[in-house]
Amino acid sequence: MGKYTEHFKLTAISAYLDGNKGFRKVAQHFGIDYSLLRRWVSSHQSKSSFSP
Repeated sequence: MGKYTEHFKLTAISAYLDGNKGFRKVAQHFGIDYSLLRRWVSSHQSKSSFSP
């Protein structure tokens, strides 16, 4: 099991995608490293996108 819950990750990802703040500002708000948030967002987007 990871250090962060899936709910926490999705909340941080949504805050980044729905807002107009950069990775650093959002990550700072959640108390995580910006590179970690960037990986979460990238992973989330690759899982969400699909080719018909």
